[in-house]
Amino acid sequence: MLYEELLAFCQKRLLYFFRNVPTFENQFCWTSLSKRCYEEMYQKHVITGTEELKRSIPGLAQTCQRCAAFYIPARNKSIPKYDLILGKQLEEALMAFLSAKLGAKTCRGDQQNLSLPDCRILKPDGKTAAYFEVKFHAAPFVKSRQFTGRYCYEGSATLDLAKIQKQLALIDSGLDAPVFYVHWIEYPCLKGIFYQTSAQVRAEFAGGSGEFARRFRDGDRDKAPKNVYLSKKYAPLLEMGDFESFAAELERLIHT
Repeated sequence: MLYEELLAFCQKRLLYFFRNVPTFENQFCWTSLSKRCYEEMYQKHVITGTEELKRSIPGLAQTCQRCAAFYIPARNKSIPKYDLILGKQLEEALMAFLSAKLGAKTCRGDQQNLSLPDCRILKPDGKTAAYFEVKFHAAPFVKSRQFTGRYCYEGSATLDLAKIQKQLALIDSGLDAPVFYVHWIEYPCLKGIFYQTSAQVRAEFAGGSGEFARRFRDGDRDKAPKNVYLSKKYAPLLEMGDFESFAAELERLIHT
């Protein structure tokens, strides 16, 4: 599985980065539980209730208890400058892996226009083959069922409404390559790289479903007001492509 390869490629780097930070016990680790959760929560393409999943997946009930105890108190402790550093670490790890796997150069997006997606992969002639925006999700929205009607493993991957709307407008103005939205999910249960095309995201935004306004958090006080995104779009997990499909699509675009 390609996600296992990614973890093997960058695990040492990421664990070193988090060496002085409390992390959940199985973060950046692939286990038999991870495999079962991936099969049951994603590959079957059927949304199953968490209570039923706990009965069918050995060890999941205990993991869910520890997950809630770990993540519910931590939701208001985000420190923006550290979140940015973490985001760049993960982007760089994924970019390096894709470069090695596909034999193509990856780099940052346009540093002059920061509304563009953060990463891009290049064709052999130096032109952009594709842009991609990486969103890392380690903390599932444990109480999502209560607030959004969706199960936590399926309804926690988010996009910032205002930011994505700016990017969709840039795509409309004639961006020179396709755009993908990549969700790096590292929950205690479900793990993997999943992606959406900009066309999928546009259709979801037009539909208006899956929107949720989160509460203002302590960490938001340290951000510039324009960078505080409270309105979120909860992306549908089962409509996302998997890591293998994403890599294959990038390879096709690199050589087109």
